[in-house]
Amino acid sequence: MPNSPAAETLSPAEVEKRTRSHNARRQLLKSNPSLYISKVRLSVRQIPGHVTERLLKRLAIHAIRTFEDEVKKGVRVGLTEDELAEVVDENDEEEVGQKNKKGMQKAAGRCTGVKQAKIIRQQERVDPVTGKGRSKGYGFLEMHKHADALRVLRWANNNPDLGPLFEDWRKDELRDLIELENVKETKDDLRLRRMKDELAGVAKKRTGTLIIEFSIENVQVVNRRNALQQERAESVG
Repeated sequence: MPNSPAAETLSPAEVEKRTRSHNARRQLLKSNPSLYISKVRLSVRQIPGHVTERLLKRLAIHAIRTFEDEVKKGVRVGLTEDELAEVVDENDEEEVGQKNKKGMQKAAGRCTGVKQAKIIRQQERVDPVTGKGRSKGYGFLEMHKHADALRVLRWANNNPDLGPLFEDWRKDELRDLIELENVKETKDDLRLRRMKDELAGVAKKRTGTLIIEFSIENVQVVNRRNALQQERAESVG
């Protein structure tokens, strides 16, 4: 908010973006009874164009761990008891119950805390390196727990350190992709050259800091999405 300590680190334009978003969200929630604020899904805006789903997921994992490290060091305040209490998103209750019945909780040992990382992409413009549509600069992070979603939001929202981190992570990702392309029997020389060119000068053009908010969801859309995810899970199973 404009009068908060965090606002002092932002330009007036960045403060205005966040204020407009806050007001628009309040009006949207008032106007439609089917809308609600998710406890586990985060809306992420002002994402640099070179950030992929893999990097967005890496951000969430890094944010959770770093948040807890900073709490231990006394750099930041930890979550309250109420915030740490496990809260299941109302629209996920049925899904969680079904997973437990099938014994899928056995995989919890490898759980990163991230349920989904999604970048919204353009369909008409394809990225020559990834083969996917170019990023529109926003996306979503869905966590398994409300507490982890809070950790990600509080650490990553408006964090100026993320620009350099994303650039380093993108270089790691490109090196992995180049290595995979090199071991193929038939290399895509054009794609390989483009990846090397990007690695030599990973986008250093910075956007503003990330704007992260709990996502506004539509009950009907969420129910359809959960049904589709279940169908896919059952077809795989």
